[in-house]
Amino acid sequence: MGATAKQAQQFIDRAKSAVLNDPMPGLFASVAIAQAALESGYGLSGLSLKYQNYFGIKASSGWKGQTSVMKTDEYENGKKVTIKSGFRVYPSLQDSIADRNNFLKVNTRYTKGGVFAAKTPEDQAKALQSSGYATDPNYAAKIIAIINQYNLKETDQKVAVIIAEKAKKKV
Repeated sequence: MGATAKQAQQFIDRAKSAVLNDPMPGLFASVAIAQAALESGYGLSGLSLKYQNYFGIKASSGWKGQTSVMKTDEYENGKKVTIKSGFRVYPSLQDSIADRNNFLKVNTRYTKGGVFAAKTPEDQAKALQSSGYATDPNYAAKIIAIINQYNLKETDQKVAVIIAEKAKKKV
């Protein structure tokens, strides 16, 4: 069972607020919000409800925080399979977003894959997919559809203003 329209909108609004609190240059807010919505089922997945992990970020051996083992769907050789995997645990949506941004920054495959060089949210979603963020062959298309459905590019414009104002204060 998926989210109702009201639940989906409430999650989108919550994610917008969280992203606007700590925007990261080089990453489109619209992509982060759509990605969180997609990965967490609009905040209704077990991983997001219990462990505040809204991006499906797995816990590698270098992760020093809490973890939880959960079932997840992956695509192997074009077929959807369910596996168990360890995931990172966070105290809040804000922490999940901050770690997602850091995760993309410190894993060079995303820089090499063009995530930070993308000029549009659509290009960034495609770069995330081609860099191996998710195994779903329709991952970028799903993110783009959510961006368009909820008019999330407006949030990108707000973030651009916030980042510009922060840059002025540093001068």
